[in-house]
Amino acid sequence: MLTIFFDVDGVLIDGWHDKPERRRPWDATIKEDLGIDREAFRKAFFGLPTTTSTPPMHFCAKGERDLKEALASVLPSIGYRGSVDKFMRYWFEQDSHINHSVLKVVKVLAQHPSVKLYLATGQEHYRATYLWDDLGFRDLFLNIFYSARLGYTKSEPGFFEKINAELGMAPAIARGDKPVFFDDSEAVVRLACASGWDAHVLEDAGTLFGHPKLKSLLGKCDTPEQG
Repeated sequence: MLTIFFDVDGVLIDGWHDKPERRRPWDATIKEDLGIDREAFRKAFFGLPTTTSTPPMHFCAKGERDLKEALASVLPSIGYRGSVDKFMRYWFEQDSHINHSVLKVVKVLAQHPSVKLYLATGQEHYRATYLWDDLGFRDLFLNIFYSARLGYTKSEPGFFEKINAELGMAPAIARGDKPVFFDDSEAVVRLACASGWDAHVLEDAGTLFGHPKLKSLLGKCDTPEQG
């Protein structure tokens, strides 16, 4: 049995990416659409790389704060007068550009009885539910392991250690049956490898075809066009 984990953002969805030049901002037209100053919201909610305080989104991503409550505490201060639910719906829908070339390969893998597919991603509770239910990832994956549920971000070893514990991965890892993982971040990949995973940075769908354990499963599947 081959266990494969996929990250979401930067892998299954073209939006946030660890490499700045590959990012597809969901808030590019937020000023025109909702009247919100893009940079003001980013600074207030996501923080800046040089900030000395912890931004609200960090606590949401670790499951320590409710996203609706956190947004309600920030949005009025930057001039937004609409409902939090409307804002969240806008955010989630705008940040849902599926990487169809990668998803096509995932669909092929999902058909193999010898493959178990899971999501391993940094999310707060509401978007995780949206990804699972509204975008239909539940139809392809057995479960979604995400930061708010686990209590650790992907930049912390505990993220992977808790997944190993929940799925009882230790015996398989010990005998060399490492779970395969694809992410967009080299730092995250290093942490996953330290936890016994066979982790790789996914550049595009071709990365999947290049993995020796996946190559035999995808042998009759044409490499999809990128995009």
